[in-house]
Amino acid sequence: MPAHPSLTASPVKGDLITPLETMGRNEPCWCRSGLKYKKCHLDREKQAPVNIFEVETRLIAQLREGYCSHPDPSSDPCSPKITKAHTVQKKGGITAIAEAGHVLTVKPTMKDMIESEGHPSPRKIGINKASVFPGFCNKHDTALFKPIEGKALSLNKDTAFLFSYRAIAYERFAKEAQFKAIAAQREMDRGQSFFHQGLIQTHLNVFAAGVQVGRRDMDRWKAQFDARLLSGCRDDFHFLAVRFDTVLPIVASSAFHPEFDVQGNPLQRLGRDGADLDHIALNVTAFDGQTIMVLGWIGNADGPAQAFADSFMKVAQDRKADVLVRLLFLQTDNLFLRPRWWDALPSTQRHVFKNMILSGSTMQARSAGEYVDEGTSVVAAAAIETVSG
Repeated sequence: MPAHPSLTASPVKGDLITPLETMGRNEPCWCRSGLKYKKCHLDREKQAPVNIFEVETRLIAQLREGYCSHPDPSSDPCSPKITKAHTVQKKGGITAIAEAGHVLTVKPTMKDMIESEGHPSPRKIGINKASVFPGFCNKHDTALFKPIEGKALSLNKDTAFLFSYRAIAYERFAKEAQFKAIAAQREMDRGQSFFHQGLIQTHLNVFAAGVQVGRRDMDRWKAQFDARLLSGCRDDFHFLAVRFDTVLPIVASSAFHPEFDVQGNPLQRLGRDGADLDHIALNVTAFDGQTIMVLGWIGNADGPAQAFADSFMKVAQDRKADVLVRLLFLQTDNLFLRPRWWDALPSTQRHVFKNMILSGSTMQARSAGEYVDEGTSVVAAAAIETVSG
């Protein structure tokens, strides 16, 4: 594979804010909220602090409205109801790892983050709520994904495309949710000193810039998948599907930029000027008593996504499941676990996985070493079938 341009490109220069303790009442506020200073940070330290749990409740209510991700509702009209679409199918996938109607999610609430000081443990969630997002109307969710919702699955390019399309639609929705949350988070410095106001708003400004880049990338990826969904053309869609000999205690659906391969080799670098980044979708679910992993991407056959898939293929058949589990904790929070499996892990291994969840966040930079298989076994499974195209 030729070296990706992002590996040698210059870093994107951030446009940092300059907190100002005093300014004209009618000037645009220094925090870049778009409001005048008198309507924003004037006397902010005297304002009543925001209840973060109330903020979270409002955000959740706002996000429940959702929208349909189908690309052409004019020729194929949506049904009136936006459904709670499962990114991992409820029957078979989520149900296969559930206990007493529940699984564990690694996605924390604000309360979890505060009480754990930023290191929350997975929490229980009902199977009706696990992996759902209001990203499709009932009609299109049912019609589009029917081929990957049965009891059995044929591993081919068409089914791999549907898995990848749903993951891309979810990630685009998640980026929109992050963007909508920023406005509410800007209020979190009410009642704080000017020094802490500056810290909070500076952090949010950097975070918002990253979210904007993520939204741009997700819009580009979604447009690529939309075009191929409507045309039926799959020529530049590539996939790798692996079937395991048993049900793994973990399911997930995500899409991400592959920065390193699973041997720790650099593939591309985020935050660089002038280089479009490769993406890859990763889905893990269960069919007929076996776990299926599907990687899918649109792009060149010799780009970072292909190199990432090739690196996974180099892993020994009896180590692929453990490498996959490691990868999921590193790359996505749309991840669900069998409760007894998590509880049975040694406390040291649970600690390792909880740290991996933070990888790539503002709390912890992602590193090559995190991807390298150190030989620990947390699941007993072997890969028994591989299909690519």
